[in-house]
Amino acid sequence: MFKKIALGSALAATLILTGCSQEEGAAQAAEATEEAVAPITIEEIQEAQRLWGEGLVAISTAYAEGEDYATIAQGVLDDLYGYVDGTVLFKPTIASEVPFRFTEEDAASYFIGGHIEEDEGFALNPWTDVRFGDDGEFILNGETALFMGSVFLTNGDGEEIRVEKSKGYYRDENGDIRIQLHHSSVPFSE
Repeated sequence: MFKKIALGSALAATLILTGCSQEEGAAQAAEATEEAVAPITIEEIQEAQRLWGEGLVAISTAYAEGEDYATIAQGVLDDLYGYVDGTVLFKPTIASEVPFRFTEEDAASYFIGGHIEEDEGFALNPWTDVRFGDDGEFILNGETALFMGSVFLTNGDGEEIRVEKSKGYYRDENGDIRIQLHHSSVPFSE
């Protein structure tokens, strides 16, 4: 709503200063509004998922090879999550003492170990592959979208581990897709 109001005010000022007709102004406003609120597509979410999986494997590989895994992890958080814009609702798979990670520092602790005692560094496990299953569902809602489905992580022994993910995405002011909700759990078993 704010973007449309701001665009409308800017357009009105432009029309006054340039002498554009109302019809020309309306066409420009429609074009600007369309660009400003480009809806998220399934393909964009799938690309974000691919990048998330590649990021997890890159952190794991760097750790195994004695490289700077912390910088890679920070890049994944900076590039894919919405902490730069505010709070992210993150519920990691293996977290019980501090089950929710609303800050980037807490998320980094989960992925690579840090200030939260229970964290051993989930991303430091020997992950070799990540794939999103075909049982998922998408809800597209303009500049936001939701996904729920299975994710399969392959460890260094070639074993595939299934986790269940719910993720919420939004389009930031630069047009990039970011994660704002990340809930992960293991399948229920008795």
